[in-house]
Amino acid sequence: MKFMRKYVDRYWKGFSLAIICLTVEALCDLMQPTIMSSIVDVGVAYRDINYIVKKGLVMLGITAVGAIGASGRNILSGTVSQNFSADLREDLFRKVQSFSFKSIDKFERSSLITRLTNDVTQIQNFVNSLMRIAVKAPILCVGSIIMASRLNLRLSVIIFIAISVVGVLIFLNMHIGYPYFMRVQQALDKVNSVMREYLSG
Repeated sequence: MKFMRKYVDRYWKGFSLAIICLTVEALCDLMQPTIMSSIVDVGVAYRDINYIVKKGLVMLGITAVGAIGASGRNILSGTVSQNFSADLREDLFRKVQSFSFKSIDKFERSSLITRLTNDVTQIQNFVNSLMRIAVKAPILCVGSIIMASRLNLRLSVIIFIAISVVGVLIFLNMHIGYPYFMRVQQALDKVNSVMREYLSG
């Protein structure tokens, strides 16, 4: 993955801003259940309408801030991943164009097409998801455990066990699925080869 470094350095500002927006969104998501809990425990229990309205307005404000963070994250992650993949595809194309005829003959043309299209798209999706899920998930996991421990220590233990089980399942899924992913990549080369033969007659 070292080849990605220069592209990351090129768009690190947008990437960092997207992470900041994502963090704001995640924190807002974590704060809402706590506020709702206080509304039920205090406002509803003691029938304090003013308290309910006050906390409700706070929730609306937090929701608005979270929505702004989510919108900023979507815009930035989409822009960064698109520009990232465009630059990568352009550099790959220039690299292929610089090959001698002897070097090109070492590669199947269908494989080169796959590298320039599907593989770049996969990297684009990876960069996009990195700014959407890969960072947000740990924040929500750690934050939910902290918030739960403030409300009920036993509840935080249950959440920790559940998160650990989910983490193990995700790891097993990736470990089992990787060989199938490689088979799909090889199959794509064959599909491109067949399509090229049909189109070229």
